[in-house]
Amino acid sequence: MAVLSGAQGELAVPISCFVVHCEPTDANEVMFLELIDLVALADEYEIPLTIDFTAQWAEMLLADKEKIGLLETWMASGHEIACHHHSYWATLDRGAQWDGYTNTQFSEIMPSMQDLYRGTMDDYMAFLTALPGERTSACMGLEDEKDLIDWPEELPYSTSGHTLADCVSVPFAVSYDGAEAWQITHGLILQEPGDLSGLYESSFEEQVFTVVGHVYNFRDSSRPFEFWFRFLHALDPTGVRRRTVTEAIEEWIADAG
Repeated sequence: MAVLSGAQGELAVPISCFVVHCEPTDANEVMFLELIDLVALADEYEIPLTIDFTAQWAEMLLADKEKIGLLETWMASGHEIACHHHSYWATLDRGAQWDGYTNTQFSEIMPSMQDLYRGTMDDYMAFLTALPGERTSACMGLEDEKDLIDWPEELPYSTSGHTLADCVSVPFAVSYDGAEAWQITHGLILQEPGDLSGLYESSFEEQVFTVVGHVYNFRDSSRPFEFWFRFLHALDPTGVRRRTVTEAIEEWIADAG
């Protein structure tokens, strides 16, 4: 329950995170301009974003010094640059399109999809690690057991999830084909606004409340984003309970230890 406690008015609400997924099929100038507007809106309400880029986005960004300069500015103002991956096996059963990277043997890929193949996850990470800063968190979409080999072992933090209930979690240990990581879950921004705010206010301060949106969601309508950002800012004007994914998990681990 959201209450004020103590002389300084400390909030007894969860840490909040907001993750942005940049889809492999949306790596173009129009969507980059939408991302610029999304970051500007987040800055207006002092919301630190965790921006998850696919390799397609990283490749586009690396080809333009001005875009890289913007990333550096965003990171300096408190945003995190992270990783996003559309895995091969999971996308066979979903509407999302595979991004072309996998550690699955090429011979196991369906002949009709082999033209989409772009390389291994080492090839994928070469693009992501070339961006400014250090990569520490990712949403890799490893929803099929065969995709677990795609987790880059150098990444210590993971996010996953879609539903409203997935907004609330505490970090927990996961193993991806022997690679260990800490994970939190996130729910989509496209919920009923009152459902998000009500769940947040009824959650506990030791939990992490994480919402995820896509750049194309923002293009279609910025209203859910602005509603959520305004709600968080009104409840917590100084931003003491807002973090990036890496900050939230590392702080939770430090407090738990």
